Amino acid sequence: MNINTRIWENSIADLPKGDQQAEQFEHYSREFFIPDSIAPSVYLANVAALMEQSAEERGVQPTPSAAHMALAMQHPTGFPTWFLAAYPDVALWFSSQDGPDRKAVDAEVTRRSAASGAAASHLVDESGFFAHAVLRTLVDLYRERTGSVLECTAPDADLQEEGEAGSTDEQALTAQQAVDLMAANITRYERELATGYGDRFAGMEPRLTVAGLLQLGYYVLVDHVIPLATLIQAADVSVSAVDPVVEFVERLEIEVFCAEGGEGERKRIEGACHLLRSRILDVVLQPATSWICLSSSHSDRPSVSVRPPSRRLWREAKSA
Repeated sequence: MNINTRIWENSIADLPKGDQQAEQFEHYSREFFIPDSIAPSVYLANVAALMEQSAEERGVQPTPSAAHMALAMQHPTGFPTWFLAAYPDVALWFSSQDGPDRKAVDAEVTRRSAASGAAASHLVDESGFFAHAVLRTLVDLYRERTGSVLECTAPDADLQEEGEAGSTDEQALTAQQAVDLMAANITRYERELATGYGDRFAGMEPRLTVAGLLQLGYYVLVDHVIPLATLIQAADVSVSAVDPVVEFVERLEIEVFCAEGGEGERKRIEGACHLLRSRILDVVLQPATSWICLSSSHSDRPSVSVRPPSRRLWREAKSA
């Protein structure tokens, strides 16, 4: 499994059973996003652009096709928002076809959809969108006829299979997994503190400090290899950064690796952690606003606990 697939798998691992929209999102993930290597962070940026939501200033911009649709405020007809967000280039390509080209594409879509078991009368669903068999065929045709790489494709580094590296790479992979876990946990803790305990932790700085303590309590309170003052200082500096959580996670990772590898390695560790910043950003983006679409019901309010990664990805699809 690669990093990109793992992020998608984590996003659907704890979906509510029996929820129709959750089951639909799992279908989108397994039949489209995972096999097509769609980058979760880019997908979310496109969703935000298409739904005219704020981009959260986390550095990930919508793709050119999604930005074009958002600017034009007019989306190609027949496509659900989740598809437009993951495959904006495919939707624009299909909409631009006319004359003989359009007839040829339509004929091939009908032929392949029928071959997959979809009846001609079922090429459009009850909501007026193209059926999944049609959407799958359009993605394949786009690749075949244009030779283009999908705009939302994840970077090569996130598509490398975890088991195919040598011994040196295996050690690096272990570090990457540690980075992912810390980024996901600290982000989740900070969001849960803001959502469930906002009256006690009104500012970002105390939330980051407590989130860091929850994650690194053993290093701070048991081994005493990372002073509490270091967490407080890291939170204080990170608050003024463009991406406070990303900055905070990077700083804490440096402290953890220095505690494990020795202060003499600090410069090398700082450089290595900085190279992983885009990975941190991807992981932080996944749970950063997990609870943005939650209802105001207190019964649905999360508590601070160790839980599976956030459901933000499917919640965005649910609201789309």
